[in-house]
Amino acid sequence: MKTLNDRPEVRIGSPWSFPECMVETLSSGLTVVRVPIPGQRIITMEIGLDAPLRAEPAGLEGLAGLVVRTADESTGPHPDTAFAEAMESIGASYDGAAGLASSHIGVDVPVTRFGTAAELFVELLKTTSLAEADISRQIDVARASLAQTSQRGSALAGQAAARALWPEGSRSALPTIGTLSSVDRLSAEAAREFWAAHWTLSNAVLVVAGEGVEGLDLSVFEQWTASGSPVEVPPTTPRIDGPRVIVVDRPDAVQADVRIQQTTVGRTHPGWPALKVACGALGGTFGSRLNQVLREDKGWSYGVGMSSRPLLDGGVATVAGSFRTEVGAAAVAEALRILTCDDDLSDEEVNAARDHSVGIAPLQYDTAGAVAHQVAALVRADLAPTWVDDHLAAMSSVRADGQEWSANNAWRQLLNENDWRIGICGRAEDLAPALTERGLEPVVVNPTEVLS
Repeated sequence: MKTLNDRPEVRIGSPWSFPECMVETLSSGLTVVRVPIPGQRIITMEIGLDAPLRAEPAGLEGLAGLVVRTADESTGPHPDTAFAEAMESIGASYDGAAGLASSHIGVDVPVTRFGTAAELFVELLKTTSLAEADISRQIDVARASLAQTSQRGSALAGQAAARALWPEGSRSALPTIGTLSSVDRLSAEAAREFWAAHWTLSNAVLVVAGEGVEGLDLSVFEQWTASGSPVEVPPTTPRIDGPRVIVVDRPDAVQADVRIQQTTVGRTHPGWPALKVACGALGGTFGSRLNQVLREDKGWSYGVGMSSRPLLDGGVATVAGSFRTEVGAAAVAEALRILTCDDDLSDEEVNAARDHSVGIAPLQYDTAGAVAHQVAALVRADLAPTWVDDHLAAMSSVRADGQEWSANNAWRQLLNENDWRIGICGRAEDLAPALTERGLEPVVVNPTEVLS
């Protein structure tokens, strides 16, 4: 007779710390951070550039991402498909993205092919072609992406919340890839001008992570000498006018996608670790309050999430979920009630959220690529690479009460009950009247309006 094995004992994980970082400066002035990670035979080279979305000229939103996506299409020494073929021949891959704080570009390659990959990476930095045909193709990709977004309720809800949260026309309020109108104005000439101005050594950082990186020769990166001036962009403050609730009307939608947001403090604030724990207890796990009520008790959703993410200046707290249309308005009202109620978080809630947040850290940084990206973001934000360990130690000490920055103090002081802004995507004919009945007077727009 077949028997089941005994249930394994669940033990507390072994202590974990962020990989040690070695900082140096090349003769060209480029800051370099080496991160040795034994066992990671795929090396990641990532460069953080002072080329944020907010540096894009007005009306050319999407330009920073266009340059990132097109940079590996061809170079001077390797035109057309030759660069891609050279990368593929050594098992290397290129990737990158443009964000509000900076642009990040990187190459992954087996450690045995590092030297050739580094030479190709520098070649890309110095001589990317940004050819007319390649730019045109990527502009078509951007148009296709916007067309796809217009059919994705979650993306439209997020964009609506951003429109409600940030000043009209600010870069934070617009899609990362650009708007329907700005994408049509992009060109190869504008891309080359942006590349020349912002793909420079100014405030740039190179992170090399993986096994044996402490002994790798990085002198080839001294050949990249492009100079530039730091980007000076004033911080964006949340809007104090405009609609609090925006509904994106999709008459054929089968559910209501919801985003609830407000601005808050960022990584440099002493209450940031406690705020992270508080957000986890409120909505960051399946045992959190929002999930217990909206998923378990009422059955309105498969799950709700809440998180706080840092920006270059401050941060944003976000609640996200999808609900049956007929209960969408009720779910928003109930979520707001939970977020603003007087019932303090209990020791049990806080302890569970804290242990979860600290416990998953090793999974978040289980690849060289994940580590390199985090280090580049920290250095670009003028934070030490050791910040992760300091942050996890601070989170580990968070309690429900009895501290200057306890979880409950962070919740009450850093999340203002009157500052929540709401984006919803779904059938407006059902959602708008139900929201109005609950005192949440919405502005109704269509997908084209929110993507323009």
